[in-house]
Parts: sequence; C-alpha cells; structure tokens
Amino acid sequence: MFRIDSGDRFVEYTESGHGAPRLVLGHTARDGSTRLGVALDDLFVASTGRPWRPLRPGVRSCVPACAGDGLELRCVLAGPARLQVLLRLAFTDGLLHARTTWRTTGDTPCADAVLGLALPVPARSPEAVTLPQVLYRGNPSADPARTVPRLTAGGRGGGLVVEEHRLPVPAAHAEWGTGRTTRYATLYAADPGEGSLGAVTGHTGVTLLALSGALLFDNRPDTVYVHKGRTAPYGGGYLDLPPGAGHHAHHVLDWGRPARPGHGFRALVHRGLALYRPRGAMPLPLDDLVRLKTAALDRRWYDGDGAAGYLKFTGPGHTPGFMYGWTGQCLKLAWCDARIGVEQGEPWRVERCRRAVNFWLAGSPAAHAPGLRLSFYDTGLGTWTGFGRDDGAFVSARAFGDTLCDLADIVALFQEHGHAVPYGWVRALLEGVRAACDAGPPPFGWALDGTPLPGEPGTAGLPCVLALLKAFRVTGERALLLAAETLVEEYRRRHALDFATPFARATLDAACEDKEGGIAYFLCVYELLLLTGQRRWERRAGEAADWLLTWVYQWDVPFPGGFATTGWPGVSVQNHHVDVFFPAYELARLGDLVDRPVYRELGELVLNAFGQGICTRPGEWGFTDPGEQAEGFFPTNWQERGTANTWNPSWVTSQVLSQALRMRAGRSGQRTPVRAGSGRCTPRGR
Repeated sequence: MFRIDSGDRFVEYTESGHGAPRLVLGHTARDGSTRLGVALDDLFVASTGRPWRPLRPGVRSCVPACAGDGLELRCVLAGPARLQVLLRLAFTDGLLHARTTWRTTGDTPCADAVLGLALPVPARSPEAVTLPQVLYRGNPSADPARTVPRLTAGGRGGGLVVEEHRLPVPAAHAEWGTGRTTRYATLYAADPGEGSLGAVTGHTGVTLLALSGALLFDNRPDTVYVHKGRTAPYGGGYLDLPPGAGHHAHHVLDWGRPARPGHGFRALVHRGLALYRPRGAMPLPLDDLVRLKTAALDRRWYDGDGAAGYLKFTGPGHTPGFMYGWTGQCLKLAWCDARIGVEQGEPWRVERCRRAVNFWLAGSPAAHAPGLRLSFYDTGLGTWTGFGRDDGAFVSARAFGDTLCDLADIVALFQEHGHAVPYGWVRALLEGVRAACDAGPPPFGWALDGTPLPGEPGTAGLPCVLALLKAFRVTGERALLLAAETLVEEYRRRHALDFATPFARATLDAACEDKEGGIAYFLCVYELLLLTGQRRWERRAGEAADWLLTWVYQWDVPFPGGFATTGWPGVSVQNHHVDVFFPAYELARLGDLVDRPVYRELGELVLNAFGQGICTRPGEWGFTDPGEQAEGFFPTNWQERGTANTWNPSWVTSQVLSQALRMRAGRSGQRTPVRAGSGRCTPRGR
C-alpha cells in the first residue's frame, strides 16, 4: 500500500488479493470520517471514434511509486487504443491535484479520442449533482416542456457534459447520504480552458467526468446548448494523437462532509476560491463608474405630456415608456437620481425623483385589485398596462415587489436627509405589501381583479417580502417584521433548508432555477440580520451568499477585447450569459458584519468587474452614448461566444449605479492572503 497525507485528508493505493488496484480518498474528522473508494478500472475514460461514449476500458497494468510528496501511477489501459497513462497525485493546500499524461504506444495513431478522468460516487440519484450555472439538484423547477440542461433522459439514466467555460466555478460536484452520513465530492479543472466537465448516471449510480472537451446533452453526444430551448451539433473536444504523442491534463479533487445536508456547494465555492484565487479587472474607479452611469440615467429622464419618469430604452426601435421593476427599474433610477442629488447638492434631482414617484402612484393602481399596481406606461399612447400572457394581463409579483422596495428606499432616503415624505407614499407602500403578502407567500402574480395566478410561484414573490422588511424599516410597525420573518422561514423551508428545490422562476422569461430568486432570498435574510442582529440570520445569509457565488465566475474565460469574466455572474440554467444583476454592495457589507473578509473582497471584485463593457467614448462596445452597457455578454457557446449584445434596458443602468453609489459611500476592507499547505508520501506494506 502507498499513502499520501495532507492534514486530515489522505489517499491510499491498494491492491486486492486478485491484484486489482484501487484508490481510497479519505478524510478524518471528529464528526465523521469519509472513505471514497475508486477502482482504477473505473478511473480513466478513453473513447475513440465518433460519436464518443463515456467508456472506461480498465487498467491492464499499474506500477505505483512515491514521487516527492506525491504518488505516481504508471498505467497501461486495456482496450484497442493501447494507451499509457501517467497519473501524478499530490496535495497542495489540502486539495488533491491529479496530473495526467496520456500517450499512444506502438506505431498506430489514436484518432478521434476523448480522454479524461471519472470519479464514481455512491450517489444513486441524479439530483445529487451540481454544475454551477447549469445544473442544480436536477433543475426540478425547470419547465418540463422546455429544453434546459438535465442529467436524466426521459426519466432514465443519462448524461450531461458541458464546456469548462460554461461553468463559473469549473467543477462537477455531487453529494450523497442523509443526515450525519452526508458526504460530497468535487472534481475541478485546475487550468480551465477548452476541456469539459459533467456527469453520467446509470444502474451503478453517479459518475463525475472531467474530459478533454467532448460534450453530452440530454445523453446525446456531440450536442451543445446554444440558446433558449435550442441545441446544435458540436464536433469539438476530440483529440488526434500521433504515435508517441502526449495529452496533458490537470484536475483537482476535494471530498468530505458538508456543514449541513445539501450544503456541499459551499465547499465547492470556497475551495474553488482557494484554488483559482480570483482577482478580476478594475477598469474604472468608482467615481468614473458613477459619472458614466449618471449620464445614462440623465439620458433616460422623460418629462412631457403629464408624464414623469425614466425611459426603459432610449432611441428608435423600442416602444417608448417606463417599466417598473424587473428589467425596467424606473423607481430604482429615481432613487439613484435623488441619492446623487443629496450627495452633490443638486435639489433638481431630488425633485425629479419626487415627480417620478408621484406619477407612478397616481396612474398605476390596478382598478379592481386594491393595493396592486401596473408595471408599464406607454409614453406614446399615454396608457398603463400590466404583464401579459395567454389568459390575460396580470401584475407580476417580482416586478411589483421590486418597485415597492424602491419606493421604500426612496422614503428612507428622504427621511434621512430631511425631505418631506407625503403620507400617500407610505400608505401606498403599506397597501402594496399587505395586498401582496397577507395571504402567505405571494403567488407568481395576480390577475387584474386580484385573483392569484395558478401554478408554481417559485421565489418570484420574494421581493414583496423584502419590501415588507423595508416597510418596517421606514414605519417601525413591528407586525411587518414579524410577518416577514414568518414568510422568510417558509421560503427557507421550501428552498434553502437542504437546497433540494433551489431558488427558481424569478427571472420572468426563464421558468427554471435562477440567480435572481436567490438574490431576493439573500437580501431578505441580510435585511433581517441588519434589523435583528440574530445569529440565525447571520448563518442563513452566509448560506445564501455561497449559493449565489456558485453563479460568479472565479476565472477568466478567453474573450476578445480584454474582457475579463472573473467576478461576472451568470443568469439561469436556461440563459447562460453573464450580466450585472448582483448584490455586490450587500455581499461586501455582509463580510463586514460577520467578520468574513472574503465576502467583502468578492463584493468589491464583482462591482469592479462591472466597470467593463461600458461605453466610455462614442462607438465603444457598439454604443454611441457614453455610459451605456450591454445587458448580456457571452463568454460561452450560448449565443455567439466572445460577443456582447447592444440591448440596453434601463435596469442595466439602475443596478450598476445603485450598487456603485452604495459602495462608494461605505467602501472599506482588506484582502486576506491564502494559506499554503504541504503533503507527504509514505510507502507502506503492499
């Protein structure tokens, strides 16, 4: 037997009485040890020919040896490909690094090869697997009628293997067991680039895969997910190895016991941070970011024909008007305007905010649903409308909740700086949160007569609960706080206790697991921590923050023009692009509150990254006007890789500007160095 150790982790190489070699990945801890056995016959994937298959040909022979602090295995694979594999294993900073070198033998080239590592785990359910941004516990809330990534194929065993550059944390992760027996394993790409990661399932359970680049979608090889509900043929990821040529790969393994069942993703994130040590870009100082985004805000101000507000789009080709919440955020722009006004001594900005609020309150009430309000105003037609779907117009809980939150923030800003707050503003806020939340967790939305919409609401209504908390902050009515606490506990029970049914359906054009539902939950528990200081909300804010961080790129995907993806978050399991919707300031502030500098650093990193892709001069990034920024950047094969669109709804301005204003007012914090580790290798009796 050979063994290497690093602290409480170890790897053993053993051979059974029949000579079958085996690796054991171990972890010793006071609260329970972990031993994950992997037969070498199951460790190596080698497929030749098209289409590829996740074949594991087995090992014909293996010679183990110590190599410094690590373990070296020289293997000859069975099968017709006649491949040799040199596997070097060594611990660094408590993570097991696996470096493989594949070579052909003899005089025959190896054509159309797919090579890699497989890690079988004792998980029986495909819901055990997480692929950041792509697959969360099987994507249980995704509309079954839509094509989105899934691990099962028609209820049977299946497979899903995607590009490394599609994964913000380039790793495949699995969790299994119950209660105190819950364990996890994660397989990372150490030097991510053009390889692929994923998993397959079958009668033997779940196997994580790290491959040379071939893809598998819905168990179909050579298939790539390219747009909403669309796939396409994909011929990449194959290798042609001439005689004697080699292929090199570097992966990292982690395993252990999660802090709670279902929470293994937290280790996925933080071990990834230790591995990739993200730094990100900072192309613009905060003052320049505020200046450019303020120019975009001013460009959107509209005052005419009795209307006052901020246009969702400027220029031709769009229906002229205001949108409140979600991708419009008209009142968030109003808050930004007033905040800049009080900071810079420009009362006309405060007055613009006041007029925008008054216009919304005067015209938006849903006629037959007291407390509820419409989300769209057409400045050309002078009409108010709601969201639309096949069975009629409705009020979106997501958009309505967003707007109530913005109204509460405006009230708080005016109160703080001594500006008069009309009673009608506070009354509308209270009527709105009560209409949305008095019957329990809000539905996805309401018909215009106030009838809740049928169907799965997901977490689309959480912004209404956040508005309850903000209403308590500005009114002091304790019943609002108690109601919000009860609702947040219910959402936690549904979605965040073990994350078996993750946050979903808050991105209104994607009926699936999404970042935005998680953001609303995080902001609720963060607000409860601020309001109560209770330890339970501190713990839950950390859990929610780590789930959100599975969406944030920890590495730079190659992208033309010097665009660095580190710090940019993805969107949903349906929409694989990156955008600027993320609570960077609140994450940073959480780090200060709970003495976790890593959250401060990551919040700053995210906001700094958002300084990229902003037009600073005419013609840059496809825009004429400085301050404009695309809604979507495409670092992967979803849409056109390495490009950005020029779709610039007003939420892109409001999100970045509001975050920058908050961060500028309270920026602080220092980076924390990552501690290094060491390992040792000891030959033992065979």
